[in-house]
Amino acid sequence: MPTLRTQRGLDWNYQVSGQGESIVMIHGLGASGHIWQAQKDFLDTDFQVLTIDLPGHGRSGWMPLSVNEIAADIREILNYLEIAPFSMVASSMGGLVAWELFRLMPHEVMRISMVGSIPKFTRSPDYPAGLDLEKIHTLSRQFDGDYAAMLDIFFRSLFTMKERQNPSFKQVKDLREQEPLPKREALKHYLELLEKTDLRDRLASIICPLQFVTGSEDYICPRSVMDWVAEHAYNARFDFMEGCGHLPFLVETKEYNRLLEDFLLN
Repeated sequence: MPTLRTQRGLDWNYQVSGQGESIVMIHGLGASGHIWQAQKDFLDTDFQVLTIDLPGHGRSGWMPLSVNEIAADIREILNYLEIAPFSMVASSMGGLVAWELFRLMPHEVMRISMVGSIPKFTRSPDYPAGLDLEKIHTLSRQFDGDYAAMLDIFFRSLFTMKERQNPSFKQVKDLREQEPLPKREALKHYLELLEKTDLRDRLASIICPLQFVTGSEDYICPRSVMDWVAEHAYNARFDFMEGCGHLPFLVETKEYNRLLEDFLLN
């Protein structure tokens, strides 16, 4: 996979496949661009698909960046590859990057599809999000111990019991094992970003078509917070995948791909 060093000196690992209208896929915390493999295989007959390893993940380099700085580097990659216009597909924390990238390139973005993603990931009196601040702090401290084991526990917690019993879940685990573990310091840094980042005011400014795909059992993006998003988002559709957790595209691949394709083509 090719690597590009941006002006700030960070090496970014990326992959481009397929031909046609461009789609930029942004993964979430603890994953890599490789996590989109099933979607790439499905889409690249009709689309050009760009996947990127975020800093400290996969085979990209590492330095602590803000969400805005990550988006600025991705813009540099897109300009280098001459990718425009494009749609975005983002998972979990990757959605924060997608919203920042839209702010930087509003005229180049055609559509945004979010899966398990919301503009603010921490609970507050005026926002019924799924993560409590103390739980974030506890998880960060736990990463100081047996990192690999704790990362596996965290990853499993993102799926329902039904999903973990699905035969395809073994393929999900095999997919993770094909990539290096994300850097410990990167995950701790991203947890801090999740704690501090609040992009709720961006919803009203996004005028391109939006899609929110959410597992019905996703404790991070519960139905209550999606109802809040629906009240504040413009031109958005909502697709709920029954019995799924935070990463429904990994287990119920066919259903998710169908929902994504329907959004991208309409």
